[in-house]
Amino acid sequence: MKILLPFQDPYNRPLTYPIISGGTEMFMKSIKENFDTVVYQFPYEQITWSKQSDKKEIAENIVHLAEAYKVDVIVSNFAQAVFNNQHLIKSNIPIMFVEHCIYPMTAPIYRWNQGIDRGHSMFFVSKWQERKYKEMAERTNQRVLPISGYINPSYCKVKPKMVEQEYDCGTIGRCDNGKAPFKLKSMTKGRDIKSLVITSKTQVESDIKYYERNKNWDDVVWDKPYKEVMENISKCKTYFSTWTGETWGITAMEALSCGIPIILNSDKNGDHASEIIPADKSHYVKIPKDDKDALVKAIKSFENVDRKEIQEMTWEKHNRKKWKSDFANAIDKTIEKFKKTP
Repeated sequence: MKILLPFQDPYNRPLTYPIISGGTEMFMKSIKENFDTVVYQFPYEQITWSKQSDKKEIAENIVHLAEAYKVDVIVSNFAQAVFNNQHLIKSNIPIMFVEHCIYPMTAPIYRWNQGIDRGHSMFFVSKWQERKYKEMAERTNQRVLPISGYINPSYCKVKPKMVEQEYDCGTIGRCDNGKAPFKLKSMTKGRDIKSLVITSKTQVESDIKYYERNKNWDDVVWDKPYKEVMENISKCKTYFSTWTGETWGITAMEALSCGIPIILNSDKNGDHASEIIPADKSHYVKIPKDDKDALVKAIKSFENVDRKEIQEMTWEKHNRKKWKSDFANAIDKTIEKFKKTP
């Protein structure tokens, strides 16, 4: 099968760039590495600031490119109108919409529903995420999205050797106010905890203040390629998922794949989407939202764990073969649904 993959990156990096900007980019990189894929990249500013007429032209270009390359499916991974507007959903090629985040605007729900009515398919990454969109749809008197299923956004890729652990806890996250990776530092400040933050310097204007507030912490790794990120997180005894709005948690899976138990920062309801990732309940702990004492207690609770067992069980649950098969089945389902729609 052949896939067209419309792509944007917040730092305008190509999909082949060794530093990965975020979870959606990791997912798209996995598609490119495992399937016959045509990548169509746009400058980030073009998607964000284009006029409506320009967005129409971009959407039409996506369809024309898909037709020219004779692809079997378009995989659309972003909520902005360019990637799901009327000009795109009129395509004669099936579209597989995959949403990775909780997009703050409600208009995409309307556009996705229109796409679904035309025979295209919608996938989320977790039931937690689906519940959030259900609440949003009901609050705005829209139809709850009839999704076709769930897709894991990543699989285990790098299996570092067990090394001596230098840090009590680590985290990975883009340097922005939402993901807030430096919560690990602020929540353990003054405690007997040695922590590591692995992050990337922001280029987005709205996050510069967050970067300036946090750029001087000790034990921070900046802007490293994926292999070095994995080597560094392997040096940690535990992993803290700081973002309460996580929809799946690729970095949590990556930590588990290194044999590192994870700590999840719950939302206000006491839930966290990444609960579905560990292979066993003993591999993670949830803490109340931003509870400093609970975090320190959780870090210390994992003093004697079988890291090799955690690693092997995680690799068994999230291996490449299974991920590739599940994704291929989702594409087949998308194509069949489109064919059956009048």
